[in-house]
Amino acid sequence: MSDSRSWALIPTEVFARAFFAMFACRQPSFNALEQQRSSSAMRRWLGGWRLPCADELSYVSERIELDGLRECLGHIHSRLKRNKVLSPSHGWMLAAIDGHETHSSYKRCCHRCLQRQVASGSSTRTQYYHRIVVLQIISEGFRFHLDLEPVLPGEDEVAAALRLVARVLDNHPRCFDVLTCDAIYLRPSMIAVLLARGKHLVTTLKANQPELLDEARRLLPAEAPEEFRKAKRGCPARSVELRQAEGFTTETIATPLRVVHAHETGVKRERVAHEWKTTPVDSTWYWATTMSASLATGRAVFDFGHDRWKIENEGFNELCTHWNSGHVFHHHPNSILVLWLMLFMAHAVFHCFHSRNLKPAVRNGRTTIYFARLLDADLRVADWWPPPPG
Repeated sequence: MSDSRSWALIPTEVFARAFFAMFACRQPSFNALEQQRSSSAMRRWLGGWRLPCADELSYVSERIELDGLRECLGHIHSRLKRNKVLSPSHGWMLAAIDGHETHSSYKRCCHRCLQRQVASGSSTRTQYYHRIVVLQIISEGFRFHLDLEPVLPGEDEVAAALRLVARVLDNHPRCFDVLTCDAIYLRPSMIAVLLARGKHLVTTLKANQPELLDEARRLLPAEAPEEFRKAKRGCPARSVELRQAEGFTTETIATPLRVVHAHETGVKRERVAHEWKTTPVDSTWYWATTMSASLATGRAVFDFGHDRWKIENEGFNELCTHWNSGHVFHHHPNSILVLWLMLFMAHAVFHCFHSRNLKPAVRNGRTTIYFARLLDADLRVADWWPPPPG
């Protein structure tokens, strides 16, 4: 890793190690991390260097080069793939892409902030916010955030996603085979980028493509359904009717698409006020894909479409709830990206340690938060615990 400081007294590696420890121990801010400056365990982790103060951490985070961090994430990805942690689904390596708003503010802004008008009583206020697009590799039992790209002022989310996908495929041509995403990414530009690299797209089909959706609703009911049962942990199995057809095009999308329609019925089991209750479920899904029936079955497209939610449920939700990603450690465009990339590293290494190194008997009955607190405690109390004899 490197940074743009002309005369660096403290190596960049020290700051990267400090950021990694901050996220691995779930510290909420630079000031919280600074409380461990007297810890000898932290000094050993930093290679003998003193832990920089909060101002030093902020200053250097503005100047760390992003390419080095992305190269480190690429190295972690290759190790995960070599050790069979990342495995394909239905014979295809799956990735998901989605946008995420990191934070918003009415008072603090920078030259890369996006702006919107928010109604406040009888007037409107200008709100400043940052938004990123993240690419996540999806495997059974493991999720790996590979890269991100900021949404710049004056552009939409798809423009940032196209830059992200192009860079990821340039650096890691074989990292995924199928990209699953929301309906907003169903555009000719995204299809062209993926097909040119030999990749495929699976997107949710919504009202943003009315011509394609209306045609699918007219034609698919005539198809004979494929019926199966979908099991979900903690809930009774649901009945699914699957219909599909190929050769759909629109005025803007010339590439023939295949549309898969699923109708799910069953019950949802949830706990309300200390009692388990069941409610009926009746949902309808449409997916558009560039994969023909000879490449993937309708059940595979069904699974790919539902796996898109893993970047939300097991990605952004976990990072915001348990990893303090909703906090702005330092409001600077480069600092925000640097800390998110470091967060991706800490998240991947921590889950490898938890799921691959700890034996099931140790993990049984203990949450990941428990082990994160153990790491934090090792840094905090290593100097004075256990107390000396007598």
